[in-house]
Amino acid sequence: MKIIWTFTLLMIPGVVSSMSVTGYSGGVVNITCKSKKEYTANTKYFCKGKRPDNPKSKTNESDKWVQSGRFSLYDDRSSSVFTVIIRDLREEDSGTYQCAVDITTK
Repeated sequence: MKIIWTFTLLMIPGVVSSMSVTGYSGGVVNITCKSKKEYTANTKYFCKGKRPDNPKSKTNESDKWVQSGRFSLYDDRSSSVFTVIIRDLREEDSGTYQCAVDITTK
């Protein structure tokens, strides 16, 4: 029996959308985050919880997959979109996440 996990993405400064994502135990989720054009070159983060102080994955590279364990992040700067993939979903992955942009650097 597959267990369903839900991921909630919060709206935060520099990111212009929020959504709910559903995945299955052992499966994969693909999350797309849209950022504001003015933050295209800034570092992008994917964080669990309501504070971006412990990122699951981050990147400041354009058009290159960055992997951190089961988390992968891709920053497509030409479209101001960054994509997060979580593989091998587990119970502890369920919760609230943030797609974040570092607005202190350019």
